[in-house]
This record gives sequence, C-alpha cells and structure tokens, in this order.
Amino acid sequence: MQQHEILNKRNLLTLITYIFSAAVFAIVIFSQQFHHHPANLFFCAGSSIVLVALYFFKMPPQAFQFILISNWHILAFLFNFQSLNNITFYAFIYLIAVLTIYRSLAISFINIFLVLLEIFVLYKCSIISLKIFESQENYLFFSFLLVICIVSLAQSFFIKSIWSKVEKKAIDREYNLNSKHAYLNLFFEQAKDAIAVFDLEERVIAVNPAFEKLYGWSKAEAIGRSLPLVPPENEEGAKQRTKDLKRGKSYHLFETTDMRKDGTVFDAQISLTPILSPHGEIIAASVISRDISYIKENENLILQSEKLKLVGELAAGVAHEIRNPMTVISGYVQMMNEDKNSPYYEYTKLIQNETERIELILSEFLVLSKPQANQFVPINLAEALTEVASFFQYELQQRIIQLHTVNEYPNTIILGNKNQIKQIFINLFKNAIEAIHNDGTITLKVCKSDDGKEIFIRIIDTGCGIPPHVLEHIFEPFYTTKTKGTGLGMVIINKIIQDHNGSIKIASQQHAGTDILLSFPIVEE
Repeated sequence: MQQHEILNKRNLLTLITYIFSAAVFAIVIFSQQFHHHPANLFFCAGSSIVLVALYFFKMPPQAFQFILISNWHILAFLFNFQSLNNITFYAFIYLIAVLTIYRSLAISFINIFLVLLEIFVLYKCSIISLKIFESQENYLFFSFLLVICIVSLAQSFFIKSIWSKVEKKAIDREYNLNSKHAYLNLFFEQAKDAIAVFDLEERVIAVNPAFEKLYGWSKAEAIGRSLPLVPPENEEGAKQRTKDLKRGKSYHLFETTDMRKDGTVFDAQISLTPILSPHGEIIAASVISRDISYIKENENLILQSEKLKLVGELAAGVAHEIRNPMTVISGYVQMMNEDKNSPYYEYTKLIQNETERIELILSEFLVLSKPQANQFVPINLAEALTEVASFFQYELQQRIIQLHTVNEYPNTIILGNKNQIKQIFINLFKNAIEAIHNDGTITLKVCKSDDGKEIFIRIIDTGCGIPPHVLEHIFEPFYTTKTKGTGLGMVIINKIIQDHNGSIKIASQQHAGTDILLSFPIVEE
C-alpha cells in the first residue's frame, strides 16, 4: 500500500510535467514558427484530458505509469517528426531527464532504448540526414544525450539506493508513530475499566467498550452529550469534583456511587484526571471507573462474619451462665403467679413474660454459638413443609390468609437437620403472616434447577413489604424494626441455610409484598 502511494505521487508529478510540455507544444503549433499538422494540437489537448481523467478516476498506478510514459514518447516523437531542428531534438533529452522521477533502473534503460530507437526511425524515414551529424551543435547534442543517459542510469542506481534508505527511515518513523497510536488505541478499546473523556462543558468526547457495558450508554448515544452518570443525591459532590478538575486537581481511586442508563446505581471506584495541552492548559478530563459492588459485598460479608463470630463468642460465654439463675427466677415467679388474687399478680405476670423473652433470646444465642457437629440425614422436603403449614393452619384461618402450595416434586430429598430446616420455614412463615394484616395470600412454590441438582423454594406474600433501607441490613445481628424482636431471626435463618450449603435471596416492594427464594442441593429422589 505504501509503494502504491509513492508511485501515485510520482505519477502525479510526471503528469503535471507532461501537461506543461503538451501546453508548450500547443503554443509552438499556434505560433506557426514550426510546421506541424493540426492533428498534433488535438493530440496534446486530448491526451492531457484523458490522462487527468484516468488519474482522478483512480486508475491502478502501474497501468497509469505505462500509459503516461507511452504518451510522453509519442509527444516527443511527433514534436520531432513534424519539424526536426536543433530545438525539438532536445525534447528527447528532456524526456529522459523527466522520467528519472521514477528512479527506476529498468525504466531508465527502456527510455534510453526507446529514444535511440525513435532517433533511428527518424533517420530511416529521412527526417534525419547524415549531414545533421556533421554540425558541431549536433555533436554537442549527442554528447549531451550520452551524458544524460549515463547520469540517468547512475541516478536510477545510486540515488534510488540512497532515497530508498531515506524513505525506509521515514516509513519506520511513521510506523513507530502509528504503532504507538495503535497500541494506545488497543489499550483504550480493550481496557477492562470504563474509560471516558469529557470536554470542559462535560460533554463526552470518547468512551471505550467497557464504559458502554458498565453504564449502559452506547458510543453513539454518549458522544457529544452530557450524561447523567451520578444519582441525584450525589450531584452536588460531582459538581464540586468537576470544579476541582478545572483547577487542575486529580482524584485517584475515589469511591462513590454512580448511575447506569436504566437508573440503577452501583458502587464505583473512579479516577479523575485533567488533560493538559502542550501549553499546560486544561482542555479536557478523563474518567476511569470500575464497579466495586462485589468488593463492597465481600466487605459486608466479612463484617457480617465478624459480627456472627462475636455473637457466637458471646453466646458460648454468657448463655449458659444466664440460664442457671433465670431458671430459679422463672420457677419462683410461676409459683407466685398461681395466686391470681395476689396484689402483685400483675407484676409477677409481667416478670414471667419477660423471663420467657430472655429464654427465647438465649435459645437464639445458642443457635449462633460455635458450630457443633451436625448429624445431617436425608429429609423429605415436602413432609417438612407440610408440617410447618399445619403448624400455622389455625393462625392462617384466624387472619383470613390463604395459603397456596404448588409442589410437583413431593419426593425430593435433601440432606440436613430436619428441626433446623423446619425452623427456617417457621420463621419465614411467621414473618409473612405478621406482614399481612388480614385477608392476604401466601404462595409456596417448589421447583428444580435445569440440571436437577438443586431444589428451589419460593415464598411469596402479599404483605406490607420491606423498605429498601431495612432490606439492606436484614441479615445484620440485632437489627430489627419490631418492638419485641431480637434482630436475630434472619441471622439464624441465614446461618442454617449456609450450614446446609444453600442460598437465600429476598426481593421486596413496599405495599406490594415480599418474594423469598431459597435453594438447597438435592441428594436423591
């Protein structure tokens, strides 16, 4: 491709020279100083127009070179054939000199051969007489012709070699420059982090594919626009960072919350850098961002694990010590409550209720204590679910709550502790019932994964739903919105599920209900 471009440029230079020579030839014809046929005028004009048309219609450079050189020889031959004299004879020398533009040894040899052949043809046609060689001027011409031929060949051989080295160096420099641009472009396009460039008006100049994937904006949609990339609550902070960028300040690995095209938000780590011109002026800004939601999630899991560890240590060290005196207190309070006519009955009844509440908290503490060796056995999941549903049958009827069960896999077996599995569903059903005031629905669906290795249990209620700020902390110990809650119910559920190699996902919408999806590995049918 590079060689074609070079040849094309040389063809253009030769074409310009040819048009100039044809114009001179035409002027000579008009001047009537030489005897030429009018057809020569048409050849000069016609050949120039045709050659220009061929060049601009992108004729292949090699073919155009052949046609151009052929027209040169025809022009020089006609110039001498119509009226040979000391001036026109030098057209051959001019032809050889011009065609050295191509710096080709082969072309120089062919041109010299053709010029000598044309002179011979003119001699045979009696255009050139032997007397022409007798004059001193023509001896000078042929001497000059010989020198030009030698110089042409030397130029084609030596200068071509020198020029090739120069061109090679230029091409190498251009290649290196283009390579740098290519590598930079590859880095920009293939970077895993989202990269965007903004002008001083906060309009997008360029984005990479990772940006399109992370933020949801295509390149066509983003270029030239000011995109809403931060949630409304973070706009003030974003405006301040933009002002800081315009003053030359950079931000490195700054953690914030960004927004996608569909309005969803995610935890992002961004680096903001001003782009400077060669004169040191800020002309644009670059933003490199990455989604760190998974990192935040891992940090939360570690924090939860540490909290659970702390709760377990507290449970192991305190629960048994508290239970002993609480047993004594509870026994005496029950004895005191046997006399309903006692003036202190109302107070002792309250004490008994609170001691029972303490006992409940201690029981939940013991579940969260250091794990003991569980003897997991095969469990029929459908039977466990039926037992839990029967346990809540009376309460469901009292609250006018309908329970719909869809289970096409009544013989599914999982491995685990049946009491703990039932505890999971007891807690979840209890929460669902409490979320529905009256006249609602709880739907229980059981299905399998595509590969048949997991069983999914879905519990859907039409209750009041869980607010987003509560859903974020639902598995945190001691976090509760209930006046009599301990904040350990969902923590216990999550721990039991993890011990059974299962998973739990919760989706909820206020005033619409909650959708809980649990999964457990299947042992056998």
